[in-house]
Amino acid sequence: MTRPFEFQPRTAEEKVDHALRIAGIEPYGSPRKVWVEDGHVLVESYDGKIVSMTPEVAIDLGRTISEAGTESLINKVLEKSAEAEADVSVQPDRQP
Repeated sequence: MTRPFEFQPRTAEEKVDHALRIAGIEPYGSPRKVWVEDGHVLVESYDGKIVSMTPEVAIDLGRTISEAGTESLINKVLEKSAEAEADVSVQPDRQP
C-alpha cells in the first residue's frame, strides 16, 4: 500500500488507541452523494454525515481505498481457496 512520504510508524500508545477505536467501527455502506463545492470534494454517507476534503486528499484517499479494497479482495479469494483445499484433504478416500 502506498504511504505518504512523511509516514512514521505508530507508537505503542497510538496502537492501543487504534485498537480501542476499531472496537467501535460501524460498517460504512455506499455513499449517498458525492459532489464538488467551493473547491472541496464533499461525500454524504449513508447515515447523512457529510465529509469535506481537498481535491488532493480526495484523490489520495481514493487511491488508498482502492489499493486496500484490492488487497482485501485478494485475501478473501486466497482464504476461500485455502479452505477449499483443506476440505478436500480432510475427506476420506473413496473405495470403488
